[in-house]
Amino acid sequence: MILQNLSNALRQQNWFAVVLELVIVIAGIVMGFQISAWAADRQLRVEERAFVDRLQADLEALRLERANIARMTARNRTLNAGALEKLSPDFSATGFDPDECAFMIVSNLINYDPTDLPALEELSSSGDRQFIRDPELNAAISTFVQGRQARSDIARELSSKTVDLSLRHSDLIRQRISIPQNGLSPENLRAARLSEIRQTECDLAAMRTDGEFLNNVANNTVMLALYVEAVTERTDHSLTALTNALAAFQAGSSD
Repeated sequence: MILQNLSNALRQQNWFAVVLELVIVIAGIVMGFQISAWAADRQLRVEERAFVDRLQADLEALRLERANIARMTARNRTLNAGALEKLSPDFSATGFDPDECAFMIVSNLINYDPTDLPALEELSSSGDRQFIRDPELNAAISTFVQGRQARSDIARELSSKTVDLSLRHSDLIRQRISIPQNGLSPENLRAARLSEIRQTECDLAAMRTDGEFLNNVANNTVMLALYVEAVTERTDHSLTALTNALAAFQAGSSD
């Protein structure tokens, strides 16, 4: 209809009608672009809100998991300190506490620092960040992801330098499974149950005079300390920065 009117106006040399029809055409095109842009912006806002809500939930779940790991790490460091004291030839103890002996068996297991955030994993795999329009939140996400990879490399390196004391020094650390009266069942072989029926023995007197063992204990202690400082604590700082950026974005969005 518009094209027909424009054609008639041109034949009639009705320039006012020509200009009017052109204005109508251009206005329609501009309005179409504006509506498309509005719809695209609205869709980005929906995607952004969905991502922020998921990331918030992931951070809360990860915070709880890391709190449990932090308590376990603190306990292990306490057991490690107690064991180191008793390994001193000047210490009067004649044996380890059961928990201290059990810690010796797992003193090399330091490579566990949970950092999984499913919302970020999905974002990284898709490579699409256009819906995250806040520059500070975007920067915090990039910093966390890049730092996480660097810390993962450090964790693997430190973990590779630890020593499994129970395998390297099986004459000093012995493990046995206590067979229940009703025999072993699949339920007995679950990790939680094994921790109850496993028997550990540590020969403290022999440990004190074994130079290689003492060196390996010192090595594992150093690796654990480095791991906590270079991996765990830095991850905590990075997560705090990401959490703060997310909170600032949410506060700004609610204004």
